[in-house]
Amino acid sequence: MRRSGSQFGLTDAQWDAAKEEVRQAILDAAYDRRMTSYGEVASKVSTVKLDPHSALMSHLLGAIFDDEHTAGRPALTSIVTHKHGDKEPGAGFYEMARSLGYRFDEPFVFWAQQVQNVFKLHGKPNAYA
Repeated sequence: MRRSGSQFGLTDAQWDAAKEEVRQAILDAAYDRRMTSYGEVASKVSTVKLDPHSALMSHLLGAIFDDEHTAGRPALTSIVTHKHGDKEPGAGFYEMARSLGYRFDEPFVFWAQQVQNVFKLHGKPNAYA
């Protein structure tokens, strides 16, 4: 399913720019091999006003997850989590994974594997490896 920003009143150019800003914010955290929060990601988007817990944020993250899956890469969005509480991704992460064909019985294990794969692919080289 191709997502767009039209349901949020965004032009294709605004949608693409906001998606790239979200992706870059996540990649910056991945390079540092650290988790990031919905709020931190939202604060780095200037193209549109982005509430960290909005439907727009969910759609942007879903589009990025879909793009990464299509490209054969791990779930970049796995490192975006709640800032407080469980510090895990929201339910939408697992719903999106299943809609893309991922099969897992243990969501936490699936998520942890994706996080490690993201850090391996996008993280700065480990000087001690």
